[in-house]
Amino acid sequence: MWSGREKIYESIYPLSLDHGVNKKPKVSERQKMKTISKLIIFIFTFLLFQNLASSQWVQVTSGTSNFLTSISTISTTINYAAGFTGTFLRSTNSGQTWTTQTSPSASNIQAISFPPTGNATTGWVATTTGIYKTTNSGTNWVQQIASGSFTDILFPSVTTGFALRTTNSILITTNGGTNFTSVNFTPNSLVSGNKIIPLSAQNFLILGVDNTNDTSFIFKTTNQGANWTQHGKVTGVFFNIAFINQSTGIICGDLGAAMRTTNGGVNWTSVTTGTTNDLIGIQTVSSNILYMVGSSGTIKKSTNAGINWLTQTCPVTANLRSIDMFSTDDFGLIAGASGTILKTTNGGTFTAVIQNGNEIPENYSLNQNYPNPFNPITKIRFSIHNTGLNNKSNVRLAVFDILGNEVALLVNENLTAGNYSVDFDASSLPTGTYFYRLQAGEFTETKKLVLIK
Repeated sequence: MWSGREKIYESIYPLSLDHGVNKKPKVSERQKMKTISKLIIFIFTFLLFQNLASSQWVQVTSGTSNFLTSISTISTTINYAAGFTGTFLRSTNSGQTWTTQTSPSASNIQAISFPPTGNATTGWVATTTGIYKTTNSGTNWVQQIASGSFTDILFPSVTTGFALRTTNSILITTNGGTNFTSVNFTPNSLVSGNKIIPLSAQNFLILGVDNTNDTSFIFKTTNQGANWTQHGKVTGVFFNIAFINQSTGIICGDLGAAMRTTNGGVNWTSVTTGTTNDLIGIQTVSSNILYMVGSSGTIKKSTNAGINWLTQTCPVTANLRSIDMFSTDDFGLIAGASGTILKTTNGGTFTAVIQNGNEIPENYSLNQNYPNPFNPITKIRFSIHNTGLNNKSNVRLAVFDILGNEVALLVNENLTAGNYSVDFDASSLPTGTYFYRLQAGEFTETKKLVLIK
């Protein structure tokens, strides 16, 4: 019995030709090599297609094997990445290729910050030995702080900046880093700062961790860092924090843990992430959409403000450290171990919308999913009639829980008239009753589906 690969080989290069005497043809060594080369190209192309067909996060070549700790989408064109041993990279073609820039330091870079007012050329890096500034996209660097180890850096503008130490203090500048003032954000010397994020021009939050006692803290300032107060406290080690608005936020951390707040960080409740891998990077895109990345190639996405998290396919198993999505939730980059850089141009979502036949339906329709109840995959069929502008209709197919929260977005694109089907994978959702709604032009229809695990 032939294996799949042997069948492919036999179709390109017959092992024997039966001409009544069952003799092998005489083939030159050159012909054999050409045939084998064609086979290798065919198999490579086939495997590459299989990889791209199962993931909308695609790995690009970074040019380094160093651990990349931070990545930044300055625009859909200009982007930066940085990491261990002073690695600093720049892309000017939407993250497709990367150029190594001048290293600011031989020490590890932990974070980068290029403010929106800096014309994508002025930025800062926080390293394990100090703070460095560039005004020409990383061609040259000036050391502004020559001592201390830093975990994060944030410059909302080219004048105002915050550099978070591995201790319980933060450095603040109002003149572009010429001078820094040190402020303790907590008197607890066991707490070190992990992340600082803005809520507004005056309000900022720091996520701090006491690793000795496995406790995490939220600290808040309402006067641009001059004074800080403890704003929340939770059990567990959390690495990162993101807020959708001044009320709703998410923290993520050790062993797949995540917690959510709706009162500005005072109280937190656990949310199910569907993984036990460490969650290290987090990114807010809009009032509903967030991402998390972590160890062993973990990529998570929420479309309902962090209540539920869906798993996205990752083409690598490397530990992922940093994610940055552009504001439109289509273009994004991820950085991690071994020089890993991943890129998406559609929000990382892969849903195979299949058109069934060439028949033009007379009406819009939404069919009942099958099977129903299901576990964990079911198929949803729908028909599009009115082709609308440019012979296409904007079609949106989403799944909601019983509270009306959107838990999955299956289709959000322009489709021509026809009959379609799409698979819904609910492996990361709990058992329960859900609803799916189709919107196309003025047509809207909703049906119920039941997930039983």
